[in-house]
Amino acid sequence: MAFTCADVAWLAEDDELGDLWCLTFVRGVSEVEALVRLGADQESIRPLTYDELTDDGLFPETVLAGRVGDWTVLFEESGWTCTEADKAHALSAGTVAVVVLRHDYASDAFVYAVDGELVTYFNPKIPEWRHGSDPDRLNDLMREVGLDPDDVPRSGAEAPSPVSGALLLAARLTGVVLPPATIRGPLMSGVIG
Repeated sequence: MAFTCADVAWLAEDDELGDLWCLTFVRGVSEVEALVRLGADQESIRPLTYDELTDDGLFPETVLAGRVGDWTVLFEESGWTCTEADKAHALSAGTVAVVVLRHDYASDAFVYAVDGELVTYFNPKIPEWRHGSDPDRLNDLMREVGLDPDDVPRSGAEAPSPVSGALLLAARLTGVVLPPATIRGPLMSGVIG
């Protein structure tokens, strides 16, 4: 499916979730398994809504997990645990993990990990600075969404912002766009140590 910027605008361009959050997509694992891979204490795993998470100040230690198709989506409010190399390795063991971090007052990030290996990692604001075992693997898709890996300005770039481009890249890799209702929950949650 060919997603467009309109499909991710509520996350990228609206400030509904604020200016610091992290979304991680993990294929083929349950919500509980994804939380455990991330380091959640098994006894802390319970259903929780986004409003409970924010009203009770449970972030950034508490991570929400929901299911969209074959993917589990992890949501970190004011956190970036999933961008850490060891967490990306654990989440992607035997599968694929795609991470988008929006961090307006530091560095945004995009992570693509496959079977425990960090394939590509970059800041969407500086897509030409990539690293990983195969940093050029996503170059064609990056160009399509307006994140040019060669730092060559293009007219008509699809994404209006680096965060839009990162979310659109994630959508095209996973086939998933996170609907607003999903994030509201209730979702599974776990406390990350």
